[in-house]
Amino acid sequence: MDRMKLLSGAFVVLVVLWSAGSAVELFLTTLSIGPHVTPAAVTIALLGVVVLAAVVAGARGRRWVENPDSYW
Repeated sequence: MDRMKLLSGAFVVLVVLWSAGSAVELFLTTLSIGPHVTPAAVTIALLGVVVLAAVVAGARGRRWVENPDSYW
């Protein structure tokens, strides 16, 4: 079981580092230079809002499935 925990931890670290690198690359190539900086920033912000809304809706749906009486 410790081996799986170690493997899971390593995978999480890899994903976090990859995400950080992707964010830096996105900023350097899309959001820092060029004529399309504002539309790109608005698109990325809108995407972030949509993802957060989906997470919130999913969390509400999960709570409803676990305890449907709480919403009535």
